[in-house]
Amino acid sequence: MDENVTDNAITEAAVAIPTKQFFVSMLTRDITLADAILDLLDNCLDGALRLANGGDVDYSRHFVKITLSKDSFQIEDNCGGIPRDVAKNYAFKMGREPDDKRDTDTETIGMYGVGMKRAIFKMGRSAKVNTRHLEDAFEVPITSDWLDDKGWEPLPILDMTGADRLNEPGTKVSVTTLYAGVSRHFMNDGFLNELRISIAEHFTLFLQRGLKVEVNGTEVEAVHVELLVSTDKDGPAPFVFQKTIDDVVVSIAVGLNTGRGLASDEDDGQDFERDRSVSTAGWTVFCNDRAVIVGDKSRLTGWGDGIPLYHYQFSILTGIVEFRSKHAEKLPVTTTKRALDTSSDVWLQALVKMKEGMRIWISYTNNWKNHPRSDQTKFWKGAIPMPLKGTVDVVAERATAKKADGHIEYNPQKKGVIPKPETLKPSSRRVVFSRPIEEIRLVSKALFDTPDEAPGVVGDKCFELALQNADASEEGGNE
Repeated sequence: MDENVTDNAITEAAVAIPTKQFFVSMLTRDITLADAILDLLDNCLDGALRLANGGDVDYSRHFVKITLSKDSFQIEDNCGGIPRDVAKNYAFKMGREPDDKRDTDTETIGMYGVGMKRAIFKMGRSAKVNTRHLEDAFEVPITSDWLDDKGWEPLPILDMTGADRLNEPGTKVSVTTLYAGVSRHFMNDGFLNELRISIAEHFTLFLQRGLKVEVNGTEVEAVHVELLVSTDKDGPAPFVFQKTIDDVVVSIAVGLNTGRGLASDEDDGQDFERDRSVSTAGWTVFCNDRAVIVGDKSRLTGWGDGIPLYHYQFSILTGIVEFRSKHAEKLPVTTTKRALDTSSDVWLQALVKMKEGMRIWISYTNNWKNHPRSDQTKFWKGAIPMPLKGTVDVVAERATAKKADGHIEYNPQKKGVIPKPETLKPSSRRVVFSRPIEEIRLVSKALFDTPDEAPGVVGDKCFELALQNADASEEGGNE
């Protein structure tokens, strides 16, 4: 008997279930419209994982088509569909039961069983989930009458035949009776562009593996987050760390990104700083292949906490961290799947190593910031851009990398492979002065035959010429 129950007789019972209006309102309040749509796309990918039954997924065989209009929303995929028993017992529940053991052997990030319902309720008051699993095709409607009803009556399952039956295993979710604000968003080109960018970033690894995602007929291109790795085993390479922490494999790499000027063998005379790729500078965090954040440059990922605040000098630096686990609840991600749980112990342990790697490359930029691009580029000839997994695999093969029981660590600073300017001396001091931009451009044109050379490079060259004159004068005076 429950120790909290007294011996007094129980004569009545108090209702202790949430009202439907409260539940639906609170469920959708803290998620953006774009994130709700991405939740539905996440479900498509989970279907592809289940279809593979533990094997490798050939994402080039799968598509997701998203269509937004003034009056409706639709997302359709060919990722295997929903089995009837899952639809009856799990898929349409408002939350996940403790006995729901689905995906226990799958690297997904779904934990709470609210994604599809939350997305539907965020957009409108009527929806249909049309699905086909193998040859079994059916539809589950969610009507405005069901939403208005106080009870939690089971939703009907309707067998599908004829033209409404999907041509292949997959799912089509259609939402109508859109809320006015949602309808306006769907007609806004700015929102459509934001949605495409979010998909390109969040699902970049799936897109790179061949997944085709269309938004209103336009295919989404992946955003590549990569680091430069020298093909010479004694050449420069990123800081790398990999370790399993509480059933979560944590992989970290920090180094230079693929900014056009640094990676190229050609010196086109353009401003070094403008050649940097800034969209993926900063930190990108993956959880089970989904990018939770991309190019973060805030205190969230350590900037300004033991390392400098981000500024343009660091636009050539990129850090990538990935958390992988079959236990989704252990990943440092919130229910929106696009925000970090920064109180997570695995995140806090990873953050220590993230900042350790950043300090190395911040020091690198400090050493090189007043030197011409060509002096820096020569050390990176033959370096190729690699994603996180490729970077970790290649660097781990270096004889100087520390490897033990799945733990990998490579500190390029300690291995002496980080390039330093030849003129860098212990006695070096920084010289800073300001001049009007018109004058800087004039001197740049005279010295480099272009008015657009970086101010730091112009100033360094001026000092070099002044030093040459000073040396010549001193030698003349000694004769």
